[in-house]
Amino acid sequence: MIPSLPQKDSPSQQQQRKQELSTLQSQYIYDHDTRVQPLGVAQAPLPKGQNFSFIWGLGTLNQALGITANLISIGSRIFDARPSNQPNESSVGDEELSKVEEAYLQLKAHHLNLSRIFDQTHVLSAKNTSVAHEVASTVQAAVGAVTARFSPGGSGGGSASHLTPSDIHGAHPALPESLDQFGENLKSTLGELLHFLVSEIFELFLRYVGLYGQASGLSSYQAQFQLLPLPRDAGVALDDLMFARLRVAGPNPVVIRRITAPDSRFPVTDAHYRLVMGEDDSLEVAGKEGRLYLADYQVLEGVQAGTYPTQKYFTSPLALFAVPKAGSPDRLLRAVAIQCTQQPGASNPIFTPKDGLGWQVARLFVQVADGYYHEMISHLGLTHLLVEAFVMATARQLAPEHPLNVLLTPHFQGTLAINNAAVESLIAPQGFVDRLLPGSIQASTQLAVDAVLRFQFNHELFPLSLAARGVDDAEALPDYPYRDDGKLIWDSIHGWVVDYLSLYYGSDEDVAQDYELQAWLAELTSEQGGGLQDIGQDGAIRTLAYLADLVTMIIFTGSAQHATVNFPQSYVMSYTPSLPLAAYAPAPTAALASQPANVDALLAYMPPLQQSFMQQTLMELLGKLYFTRLGAYDRYSATSYFQDPRVRASLKSFQQRLEEAESIIARRNLHRIPYRTLLPSEIPQSINI
Repeated sequence: MIPSLPQKDSPSQQQQRKQELSTLQSQYIYDHDTRVQPLGVAQAPLPKGQNFSFIWGLGTLNQALGITANLISIGSRIFDARPSNQPNESSVGDEELSKVEEAYLQLKAHHLNLSRIFDQTHVLSAKNTSVAHEVASTVQAAVGAVTARFSPGGSGGGSASHLTPSDIHGAHPALPESLDQFGENLKSTLGELLHFLVSEIFELFLRYVGLYGQASGLSSYQAQFQLLPLPRDAGVALDDLMFARLRVAGPNPVVIRRITAPDSRFPVTDAHYRLVMGEDDSLEVAGKEGRLYLADYQVLEGVQAGTYPTQKYFTSPLALFAVPKAGSPDRLLRAVAIQCTQQPGASNPIFTPKDGLGWQVARLFVQVADGYYHEMISHLGLTHLLVEAFVMATARQLAPEHPLNVLLTPHFQGTLAINNAAVESLIAPQGFVDRLLPGSIQASTQLAVDAVLRFQFNHELFPLSLAARGVDDAEALPDYPYRDDGKLIWDSIHGWVVDYLSLYYGSDEDVAQDYELQAWLAELTSEQGGGLQDIGQDGAIRTLAYLADLVTMIIFTGSAQHATVNFPQSYVMSYTPSLPLAAYAPAPTAALASQPANVDALLAYMPPLQQSFMQQTLMELLGKLYFTRLGAYDRYSATSYFQDPRVRASLKSFQQRLEEAESIIARRNLHRIPYRTLLPSEIPQSINI
């Protein structure tokens, strides 16, 4: 199919396009009555072709097998090493111990069922494409050792123990006859696993293996990683320099903005500043030179705290950071001061790194706020839910042969499916978000919804957003990997989009006369559609230049921006002390400032171990699944995705620009703390996890 603009088609072709769109509009239906109302999301069941792909399912299986194997490894040290006739010498009663053993059996059974689904993929892929077969073989080989280790007869103790998964009665996954059935089997099995992980019997298991209650030390959190690798930054989780660097290269590098001086809400003094930055620098000079940066979490003020499964705490802190002056040994961002709420006063002191335990706790509250902002606003709201509006409008208003539909469709792969799963499960009452994040589930969901509703699209294009926050000046803020690497990706995508669109739009008049494109914009802004604000040019799309910026933003958000906020979940957030998703004691008062730094005292504020395990599970599952690759449109296809031969030269240029960006980022990483998140090879095409 060679793409074409509707106004350039013949009358019969135009009629055919209208019929196609009418059919699609009956399949892609908005649902405005969900947990994210009034936002419109795709009504379930999703249209055919919008469910998770076979290859995506293989990746998910890989992660689930790793998580269950890690847990079995923890349990095997106790159960598989204890003879069946050994007396019970633990503090757990015999009846509870029996339930714990049952939980361990169930865990092994879940792992075995996942393994059996994996075993079925060769049969299924043989019936389908050679590409699927190749991927199935590759992924199976990668996880084969893990699967074998914890299957009966493996070296992980399955057959050596008096406990075997066969003792648990349950149906084995049926051999799938189709890709759809494979997806349903996987969905059902994963659902059962997640339900088990939040059950009372599994809670008993966590108690028995020592993963419950307040941690006795950081080693308790590290012990959660048996087969799963401990994140590379775990050793510096409580380091001030790393704390500051997370603002520019962490999971949420979009909050800091340049200021000339702290405002009345945050009365940091020159004395505070000099305590950290030295006597040869001053607050006033730093402000004039553009070296002061603020992380402000005012959006969290007044948000209701959560109580499930227990009382949780968070604040709306203000945190001041500064860059050392020119000529300093390094010019990495430094943390200067923290105030835990928006109102200054004796009960809400300003802490600096000289304030011992008070500083440690204040820093933790900034991390909690940042994690909350990250998950609900930067991640769920401004990638997942924002892009869903474009997925729906594209399917409903741009005919399949429209050049923009052809370009965008690969960048929407899996988005409706993962969003449906998020709305139905992750943000459900007593789901993972309710359990882990510090606000009530209603308040948390509202944060995501409000973020989309107030998003000013035309003002948030990546370069404009950097400029609006005052962080586009590399002289003032030299170390900002998200900005620097992001610019490379943005420019590469923009060049590709301009080249592609120019093949079909010869002039601004062509853009203005594209009635499908104008209907697309109308649906994006309609309350009955996407409900987006500040998008378009006075109610229309009038120029090719604006359309190129708009499309670049869509692709960038679905690829690079989502990669930015998603994948650090595994290598930063899966280790709870690095970024706790909630606090479990109130914010610090002035009294703590006089107490020396004390990691053991800090543990009372951190998530208990059972919550930490849930955080580890979710972050590992979400943050390690890479499916598709930016620019690789033919990766899982036996033929070229773009059928128009004119596209090939432009696509090759795009791929070459991405290769150049990869090399530049790799060289940068030799001279800075490595930041891999925006390596093009590690950016998926779409939001699919």
